[in-house]
Amino acid sequence: MTVSLICGILLWAKRKEVFDHSRLFLSVFCFYVVGKLAFFLVSNMGDYLTEFSGMLFSPQLTIGGLFAISLFICYPIEVLRPCKLRGKWLTVLFLPSLFALLFLYILSFRELHSFNDLCNYIGDFDVLLRLLCVVMVAVISLLLLFIPYNWRKSSADYHWIRNTTIIAQVLSVFFYIHVFTNSSVLNILHVIWGAYAIFHFTYYELAVRLQPPVDKESKDSGQVSVENRVCELGDTIDCWPRICQVMDEWEEWRNPNTTIDTVSHSVGTNRVYLARSIREHTGLTFNDYMNQKRINYMANQLRRDPQQDHKTLYFESGFRSRTSAYRNFVKFIGCSPTDFVSSL
Repeated sequence: MTVSLICGILLWAKRKEVFDHSRLFLSVFCFYVVGKLAFFLVSNMGDYLTEFSGMLFSPQLTIGGLFAISLFICYPIEVLRPCKLRGKWLTVLFLPSLFALLFLYILSFRELHSFNDLCNYIGDFDVLLRLLCVVMVAVISLLLLFIPYNWRKSSADYHWIRNTTIIAQVLSVFFYIHVFTNSSVLNILHVIWGAYAIFHFTYYELAVRLQPPVDKESKDSGQVSVENRVCELGDTIDCWPRICQVMDEWEEWRNPNTTIDTVSHSVGTNRVYLARSIREHTGLTFNDYMNQKRINYMANQLRRDPQQDHKTLYFESGFRSRTSAYRNFVKFIGCSPTDFVSSL
């Protein structure tokens, strides 16, 4: 509870430092977790939860879990598609949990104390409602994998989307086990993992995330992604000319999702020959070659205009992490961006 409260206060205080509502959504989720834990502790001192104690598939747990995952997923969606989760889309996301919460107060829920009870009464509306809530938790936790996004206008990349989905899935798994077993040990693990998730995303938001430039079209906005293009240079023994076309003309290093597999597909070779060609001509691995391109672009931009914002240049260079961008700048330039500008 302490972790959630501190993170929520920090995010709320800094919510206006970004142009989207990412910190607002995450802080609201933190405060929701604090409120839910406080309510649980207070109610356990009295008889408020006596009606549902020892129940499998508790209506409060299943419906509350659906609302919680809906609230949690708002933050990664806002990172993925800034300023898109508004109005009708926000309503669509919360509609299932709001309907379920309405039924929580108007229906009389049957107590289920074993799997036999669940099988015997599975046709009852209140049992079906709880099963539907559990299914919806799984659907919402996987939502990020199916939302299209433009990497030029998003702080996210495939790596971040995958890791965030894994965190959501682990939360869901703890939720499922708790729902079906009513285990207090699993409930504690669920709370611990939730605290880790809140701390992880708070740190990412405040110290790692790079915000896309506001109202600024990318210079390569008309560029087709490397996955959809194949180099048109003739077939040669050495694929280096084709690599140069992909990197120098198409500037695919700007795309944070560019990998050795996508470039090798575009070049028309396999990853082994691609990596070998890059190493023979530059002495670098594929990842170092990509990052060197990004850092060289940033250094050239700073030479032209030393007053440019470093975080904006990090983003335009293809990075989506401040720490990764800073580390690579020091690696290839030999000093920090601030020291580099001072030396100009």
